[in-house]
Amino acid sequence: MRVIKNIVLFMMFAGFFLVPAEAQNFSASYKFMKAVKEQDYREIKVAIEKGVNINTRDYDDDTTPLIIATKKKDVSLAGYLISNGAKTDLYGKDGKVPLLIAAAGGDNAMVDLLIKEGAGLNFADDNGTTPLIAAVLARKDQIVASLLKAGADYTIEDYSGRSPLQHAIDGRRRNAERLLKDAGAVR
Repeated sequence: MRVIKNIVLFMMFAGFFLVPAEAQNFSASYKFMKAVKEQDYREIKVAIEKGVNINTRDYDDDTTPLIIATKKKDVSLAGYLISNGAKTDLYGKDGKVPLLIAAAGGDNAMVDLLIKEGAGLNFADDNGTTPLIAAVLARKDQIVASLLKAGADYTIEDYSGRSPLQHAIDGRRRNAERLLKDAGAVR
C-alpha cells in the first residue's frame, strides 16, 4: 500500500512539472493581460522581455493589450506596446480597432499616436462605422480634422447607408460638416 501511495505521489509531482507548452503560454498570456488591465507597468515590461505574445487576446472578449490601453486612454502604454510589436489593426469581439475606439472616445493624443504608427484609417466595426464616422457622431471636430488630414476616406458609408457628411448633416454638426466639405465631401 505504501509503495502505491509513493508511486501516486511521484506521478502527481512529476505531472506538475510536465505542463504542456500551451498551458505555460496561456499562463504567461493571462498574467500579461492582467498586468495590462491593471496598468502594472513593471509586470508588463517583464512579460515582454520574457517573450510573451504582445498581440495575445483576452479569452472572454477577444480584446488585445493595445485595445485595452486605448480604452483606458493610456497613450504611453499604447506607445510602449506598439514599439514592442503590437499590431494597430487587430479587431476586438465587437469589430472595433484601436483607432475607432480612440476616435469615438475623443482621445486626441491616442488618435495622433495611432495615425503616426500607421493604423488603418478606414477599418469599420460590425455596424460599418469607421473612425471618421465615429468622430463625427462623437462631436470630436479636432479628430475629424486629424483623420481627414491623414487621408481618411470620407466617402465610406456605414451599414445604414450614411456617409460621414450625411451623419454630420443629420446631427447638425456644422463644424464637422464644414471640415468634410472643405476636404471634398459632397452630398
